[in-house]
Amino acid sequence: MKLSTATRVILLIFGILLILLSIALFAMPGMNTVVLGYIACILMLVYGIAQIVFYCINHKTQAVSGWVLADGILTGILGLLLLFMPGVQILTMSFLFAMWVLFGGITRLAGSFAVKDAGSSDWGWILAAGIIGTLLGIWLMFDPMLSLMTIGILVPLAFLFQGISAIATFFSTKSLKAE
Repeated sequence: MKLSTATRVILLIFGILLILLSIALFAMPGMNTVVLGYIACILMLVYGIAQIVFYCINHKTQAVSGWVLADGILTGILGLLLLFMPGVQILTMSFLFAMWVLFGGITRLAGSFAVKDAGSSDWGWILAAGIIGTLLGIWLMFDPMLSLMTIGILVPLAFLFQGISAIATFFSTKSLKAE
């Protein structure tokens, strides 16, 4: 998988922003769930749009999986749904959040093999992120009440995980030349 410098920089920026948001959320555990819901909705929407744009820009010239587009569409739709239905945010946050984490883990699993096929020796980090994300998503799907009760920890943890994953992708594709 060959990534342009701009795409890699965007990944790095999103990764850093997600990690900073994660730290802020860990520092303020009493933050209102509704405010946290809006932050999550906006980030999901922006991330979804970024994934769609990334796919549209790169799919004809680079080996970009259709899963990237699917991830962007799903994430954007979920972000929009939650953003415009604030009363439903709290009720559906744990389930939709679990779906997002699960789908993100699955896309990273698929993406890790594309990075491996492109010749990167650092593909294992993306594979590990995919396995952890998939397992975390499955756990959240089967225990939504626990997810809801601990969302103050799970959301910043997931943002931290997504940020680290984006930064790992940035570094693991560093040695690959863009076309």
